[in-house]
Amino acid sequence: MQARILTPILVGLLISAACGSNGAGSKVTRDGAAGGDMGNATGNTAGRTGSNSGISGPGLVIGDPEGAGSGTAGGGALDSDAACAATSADSQPVQVDLFFEIDITGSMNCKVPQDDTSCEMDPGVGTYPVSRYDVVKSALKSFITDPANAGLGVGIGFFPSGGGGRRNNAECSAATYATPNVEIGPLATTSSTLTAAIDAQQPKGSTPTVPSLQGALQHASAWAAAHPTHRVAVVYATDGEPTGCSAQNTVVNAATIAGMAFVGTPSIPTYVLGVGPNLTSLNQIAAAGSNNAAMAFLVDVNADAAMELSKALAAIRTTVALGCTYTIPPSPAGQTFQPGLVRVEYTDSKGRVTSVLQDPPMTDCAKGQGWQYSPDMTQINLCGSQCDAVKADSGGKLKVQFGCATLVASPR
Repeated sequence: MQARILTPILVGLLISAACGSNGAGSKVTRDGAAGGDMGNATGNTAGRTGSNSGISGPGLVIGDPEGAGSGTAGGGALDSDAACAATSADSQPVQVDLFFEIDITGSMNCKVPQDDTSCEMDPGVGTYPVSRYDVVKSALKSFITDPANAGLGVGIGFFPSGGGGRRNNAECSAATYATPNVEIGPLATTSSTLTAAIDAQQPKGSTPTVPSLQGALQHASAWAAAHPTHRVAVVYATDGEPTGCSAQNTVVNAATIAGMAFVGTPSIPTYVLGVGPNLTSLNQIAAAGSNNAAMAFLVDVNADAAMELSKALAAIRTTVALGCTYTIPPSPAGQTFQPGLVRVEYTDSKGRVTSVLQDPPMTDCAKGQGWQYSPDMTQINLCGSQCDAVKADSGGKLKVQFGCATLVASPR
């Protein structure tokens, strides 16, 4: 994880028949001081209401046990409700695993910084003092040894298979790239193996974009299915558009494959890293692989390529939502988790406590302002601007209360 990991705290009561008169589908009422406590990082809070008036204000509804949202309109900074805080459990941010699929085609031998002569064909290994692959290699090795990434799981594959040079069925088969050069594993144990694999590559050959991306996504999906508590993503780095294999080896088809992986189960996002000139077409793959939430990270081959590539890798790490997904702890013995009886509080580094509203159904989390359940209801995802605010505050804490009727934002 990043060096500045949040310490998320999930505190709550998972009820079977508790929470007094504030049961399923009822309004939530309590005595409260009139007035302010205004504001939070997402703009989703309003003031506390007066005695026996419940929770009121614009932009919020009280959810029912099914999470559909019913009851009074309202909004507000939350106090910890004594009826909803009998049992506590700690939670950890979800493990994030990145599978890198790296271009080692012949054009990765081209010069950096690029001069007036365009370079799309293989000039040969060692032709220039610094090549595109030299830049990629350096940035990847820095990423691997960066303490901010110590909590990540990382694996790697390369394309074309074996450094290319001979176009054959294996080079153009997705099955070839579904087997990694280095399996995904914690950087604490895989860093030296990853570094050795990166150093061993000799760029050569054409660009089998479609089969290499398809194989990488197949492997990531299988890994995610075998590790259901992890969040898994593919980072696809290339310096050119598809060449060779067949007429089906196109950016459009690669984008279709990335889109299918994103909407699949488990969902596997694709983050695209372009290293070279004139690669804006790669945005199609990045958009499809993130449900239009991200564009490709494009690094021009200029004098600052190494620095820009390192920045892009750091941005990809944060885009995967490190620090914004939390596991829900198991229910205490004899108690039942009820999705509509959950509230989320955020305490910033200055001790200010504010509510985080559940985004309405069908809201795109990347564009939201609150939180959502994961599809399997085992995790809580902070969305959009709320995720940004939490990641920017190294001293913040998250608390989730179970047994209190869910506060759902009104549709925007």
